[in-house]
Amino acid sequence: MDSKTMCFITHQAFFDAVRCGDLEGIKEQLKNKGESTPSEMMSMQNDAGETVLYIAAELGLREVFSFLLSLCDVEVLKIRSKSDMNPFHVAAKRGHLDKHFNPDMFDCHLCPDIVREILSTWPEVCKLCDSSGTSPLYSAAIRDHLDIVNAILDVDVSSMMIVRKNGKTALHNAARYGILHIVQALIARDSGIVCIKDKKGQTALHMAVKGQSTSVVEEILQADPTILNERDKKGSTALHMATRKQRSQIVSLLLTYTAMNVNAINNQKETALDLADKLPYGDSALEIKEALAECGAKHARQIGKVDEAMELKRAVSDIKHEVQSQLIQNEKTRKRVSGIAKELKKIHRDAVQNTINSVTVVAVLFGSIAFVALFSLPGQYVKKQPEAGKANIADDVAFSVFCLLNATALFISLAVVVVQITLVAWDTRAQRQVVSVVNKLMWAACSCTCGAFLAIAFVVVGDETWLAISVTLLGAPILVGTLAYLCYFVFRRHFGTRSDSLSLVKRASGSKSFSWSYSVNISDVDDYDSDLEKIYAL
Repeated sequence: MDSKTMCFITHQAFFDAVRCGDLEGIKEQLKNKGESTPSEMMSMQNDAGETVLYIAAELGLREVFSFLLSLCDVEVLKIRSKSDMNPFHVAAKRGHLDKHFNPDMFDCHLCPDIVREILSTWPEVCKLCDSSGTSPLYSAAIRDHLDIVNAILDVDVSSMMIVRKNGKTALHNAARYGILHIVQALIARDSGIVCIKDKKGQTALHMAVKGQSTSVVEEILQADPTILNERDKKGSTALHMATRKQRSQIVSLLLTYTAMNVNAINNQKETALDLADKLPYGDSALEIKEALAECGAKHARQIGKVDEAMELKRAVSDIKHEVQSQLIQNEKTRKRVSGIAKELKKIHRDAVQNTINSVTVVAVLFGSIAFVALFSLPGQYVKKQPEAGKANIADDVAFSVFCLLNATALFISLAVVVVQITLVAWDTRAQRQVVSVVNKLMWAACSCTCGAFLAIAFVVVGDETWLAISVTLLGAPILVGTLAYLCYFVFRRHFGTRSDSLSLVKRASGSKSFSWSYSVNISDVDDYDSDLEKIYAL
């Protein structure tokens, strides 16, 4: 354990009194300092490398800071903590309340007073920087502490020209984050600061167009319009950067300056219009392209002779973007068509299921009618033995025909009901096959029922045979015509041409990829044709 650590442990109460803002306690500790001198106590550091002066500056303890400052020399003020900051640096940085500090202990309005007190004592501290070259002015500017910035500039205006190791000034970062009044304050002191370039060759204008504030861009250009077409080490102008960052409003603002070179070519042989073509699709990209086009912007290949290798690279890049866009569009189309195909198949399944349900109900109805008709004969039955229960019209030929046809209709209907309640077809194609067979059986049952009705009609009318013949001539053509028309639909579906249906499967653009992507979602050709037909018979 070294002597500094032992000294800190011995005077721990002194640090605690400073952190609590206990001025009387601090004075008491200084009286009981033992063998340590005031200068030695001011130079002591805690585990974080902080002196008592640093702690007072960080917490904004004005009275404590003033008292301690009177006991210090400039060398104490230069002592850095492990965070690489000295008391002046932290006072400039803590211009507002930090969320990590207790608001009851920290007075944010006293930081400018602390800064001014340090400056009035040792003005040369304005140029004290940390290991990265960050000055107190830079730290205050980036955190929007205008009063501290003005206080430092009042003492030493040349401190605004201090650059960090990356070559950036306070104006670079203030412009990047759109801190307008800081930008105005710095430019008002010396407009020459806008011409300073960082190690990437970028001016404050390059940084400003990366942000969102058009006011900052205007302020910089008003200070020095000649930097409008300045290039960085990659050959990019402010227009290149604003286009790449999709800052449509800033692009429009830059294009209002007649001195703007809209066709400047960077080191990658690209103009702003070339960069705009590579932007993702959106409103900003469209606005930028329109603004550039209105100002006569051109592609690099249209301006002058371009390196063939670079031209080939650009062509490959353009093709890549076009292919990607086409693939994305094809995928979206495939998904839409697949969804439509699934919906059509669902509608088709529902229609087939409804037909099955209807056939079942009709079959039960036919069976019921046939059963009741056989035991509810006109003329009733013989009631005397030995022929009790025999139909009075049993000896009539017409009754024999009626009985045969009626029984046939009954058994066909019962067969249909048994099939419907027994067979379960999950596939639509299988369902259609079942319905197709059942429909033909129901046609036969219907024909038998009609024949039975006409046969019994000849018995019921008695001697008025002409009436039964009239009913036959009226009903038979209706039934035969209906069945013939249905047969036409069935034969047309099974043996008709499919050219009309298949001709519908094409893409609007003429590409074959659409028809393939559509057809692969249909189980078979019959399914496909049936989905396109407005009406068909099974």
